[in-house]
Amino acid sequence: MSDFRRLALLVMAAALTGCVSVPTPMSDPRTRGPFMPQSQMPLMPNIARMAPSEGCQGEPLSAVEAPLPEYPQRGWARGEQGWSIVQFDVTQSGAVENVRIAQGVPGRFFDRAAVRAVETWQFAPLSEGAHLSGCTVMFEFVLGQVRIR
Repeated sequence: MSDFRRLALLVMAAALTGCVSVPTPMSDPRTRGPFMPQSQMPLMPNIARMAPSEGCQGEPLSAVEAPLPEYPQRGWARGEQGWSIVQFDVTQSGAVENVRIAQGVPGRFFDRAAVRAVETWQFAPLSEGAHLSGCTVMFEFVLGQVRIR
């Protein structure tokens, strides 16, 4: 191998080494450090008033998979707290569809995290021809933790 070719390979290897991504401390929840609140928890709404009166009625739901959202990195880093109310429909197969935010404070990344989580939910199949609309769930993002209400 020529010296020029060897040098070119070394330069390319050095350049590619600089492209390696190193996880930032905020990307791994285990290394985030303590949550430092910078804001008060916003006042909670009356969720019963937010839910449609005929929403999600007809059959009981049995969750097969319903993971909570991750506390958003930005919210954690900024010490923000909030809540998101999510509405969704459930198909006869138990799949979730039409996921939408009914209301959220302060919104933004909390709402996105809530929608992403609900989109992955799966319920046990419903009776033949059944379809539930307007199901409502509220997530609280409080002191670095997520709770469902």
